[in-house]
Amino acid sequence: MNDTDFEEFAKAMASLAEMYGVKLTSKKVTLFFDACRTLSLAQFVEAVKRHMRTQKFFPCPAEIFEALYGTREDQAMMAWCDVLHAAINIGMNRHVKFEDHRIHFAVERMGGWPRVALAIRAGQSWPMKDFKTWYIFALKRSVGTDEVSPYLLGNSPAPYGASTEDLADTAQTVPARAGTYLYRMELD
Repeated sequence: MNDTDFEEFAKAMASLAEMYGVKLTSKKVTLFFDACRTLSLAQFVEAVKRHMRTQKFFPCPAEIFEALYGTREDQAMMAWCDVLHAAINIGMNRHVKFEDHRIHFAVERMGGWPRVALAIRAGQSWPMKDFKTWYIFALKRSVGTDEVSPYLLGNSPAPYGASTEDLADTAQTVPARAGTYLYRMELD
């Protein structure tokens, strides 16, 4: 949101306060606006509606974000669905490039794409637990795209003389799919 959205934001906050019987001060509205600035006005309004449908008390900004994105565990499970999709449909031989770079962070720490994809296809149970742990860590650390490789190497050998950019261009891209109710946390 930007400063031009403040008036509409204040109206949404007034509705929220009315619903919960809370008295708002201009300072509280301003602090709330600053905390929620990374959301669009439409996202904020959607989160307010979700909160009012499911919660008994007036929210803090963190609860507004949770209404929109879910918990870190929810985010990890949405990302895990992308990994499962890639392991089943792309396999371990091709290089992959996930739109969600935090997946790269987790998979790299789990031993690389071939190891993870093979374990998934073999029906092993450890990859989901390990992935969730590393993905949540990446969220907590706010891992950026500059901290991970631009793609994950598969088992197929790289062509002789191929540069990093060439490999990134040939990697199979896996989109970051949103959940049916939750949005994916912002990606760089």
